[in-house]
Amino acid sequence: MRRLIFIHGATASSRSFAYLKKTLKPKDAIFLDYDRETSADQNLENMYNKLEKEDGEFFYIAHSLGGIYAVYLQDVFKVASVGAVSLATPFNGSEIATWGRLIMPHYQLFMDITPTSNFISQSREINIHIPWTQVVTTVGDVPWVYGANDGIVTRRSMICRNDVDYIKVERNHYEVLQSRQVVDLIKTQTQTQEKNNDV
Repeated sequence: MRRLIFIHGATASSRSFAYLKKTLKPKDAIFLDYDRETSADQNLENMYNKLEKEDGEFFYIAHSLGGIYAVYLQDVFKVASVGAVSLATPFNGSEIATWGRLIMPHYQLFMDITPTSNFISQSREINIHIPWTQVVTTVGDVPWVYGANDGIVTRRSMICRNDVDYIKVERNHYEVLQSRQVVDLIKTQTQTQEKNNDV
């Protein structure tokens, strides 16, 4: 049984997937909520504990920071994990968080997602062993983020891995969650995975 595992972005919740949930109509989907004030390590442990109790094949749909959590999860649940679509995930961390730490040095979220944090650095050392498509969001540039960006994440951070496929979508960091193109991509990816598994 194919299970869609939804992991939201930082400062959001599973409610951010309302459009995808409505259009995809997934059966037995799992929504992994996490707390931005809890350390990334603790959030991961909570996710591990929840998924350990689930059966079936896991296909991850992850927005932004949720994609980093999915990198760790597919490595732990190697047998169950079969594919992923990430949306604007900052694989190389967030430059905004680097600036944010100057103002709020003890804010847990900023500590976890700077490019030099252990959480981000260790995720880059994990090999992605499942078919994975990263949606690169290409509009929304703001001047206080250095380099081309979607209003939140730099394009450079979104495309720094060489073990995933990339597709560009003309949406900003949040609009991507309401993109019909993303819905079609997820449908195509999950159906292709199921056909390949049946062969």
